[in-house]
Amino acid sequence: MSFQKTWQARLDDLPQVAQEVAARLEGQKPFVLWLKGELGAGKTTLTRDILYKLGLGGDVPVLSPTYTWLTEYQTSSGLVAHMDLYRLADGDHDSVLMLLSGRSYAGLIVEWPERAEDCDLITPTAEISIKAADAESPRNIIYRDGF
Repeated sequence: MSFQKTWQARLDDLPQVAQEVAARLEGQKPFVLWLKGELGAGKTTLTRDILYKLGLGGDVPVLSPTYTWLTEYQTSSGLVAHMDLYRLADGDHDSVLMLLSGRSYAGLIVEWPERAEDCDLITPTAEISIKAADAESPRNIIYRDGF
């Protein structure tokens, strides 16, 4: 059964959005969450808040893995990977396969998934689209799962 929810949220509101998203993801283990949005939309900030709601210690920094491509976090919900495919050449499935080969995760959060959207290893169980007019405006956040 498909589910969808939309929020109008400022950056300060993202922890509340993350709480609802994390609760949905807990029921989808293992989950693959796609995060779509322009540069600066708040994808990494939302990822941080979701990881904290999944039980990552609040003192653990969550940074964009743009240059490392993948960062793993041990949460109370299990091992969750945060992947950023921004620098991936379109359709470079071999790099995705190399990064995920032999690994098992309770969850995978993927920024810029459209760079390898037809790669079976990152087929989504849920998706978030974030649109922001500017840094001060509320973001339009659409979550959906069950597709």
